[in-house]
Amino acid sequence: MAERKVRGISEGIYQAAARSYWLSPRLVGRIGGLRRARDELSLGHLLDLMEEVQADVAALDRAAPELPSIGVSGEIRVPAERRQEFLADLRTTLQELFTRYGGAEGDAFKLAVACYPKGEDRD
Repeated sequence: MAERKVRGISEGIYQAAARSYWLSPRLVGRIGGLRRARDELSLGHLLDLMEEVQADVAALDRAAPELPSIGVSGEIRVPAERRQEFLADLRTTLQELFTRYGGAEGDAFKLAVACYPKGEDRD
């Protein structure tokens, strides 16, 4: 670390040493300033959710003999005129799961579901 004085204040000068960096989605989500539309608020929530999932997974005891978990990723194509129907079906299905398994006893599992437009193909 180098140091210099500027107007009577000592500044520490650091140089990046890593090849890449991970920026918190919460930080990246805030760089753009205030959200203007409801969709942007939803996207901000997704960024926060992804950071929360990442922190939860990182905190798991990887030495445990069993870590019951599942990761699912897929693509569903929905015509624009059926979008609201699809989202309502998804919400109903999830609510049924929470109702069926939402008791106070047993192992606690966290369920995070993100549904967002895929955008352009990245393959």
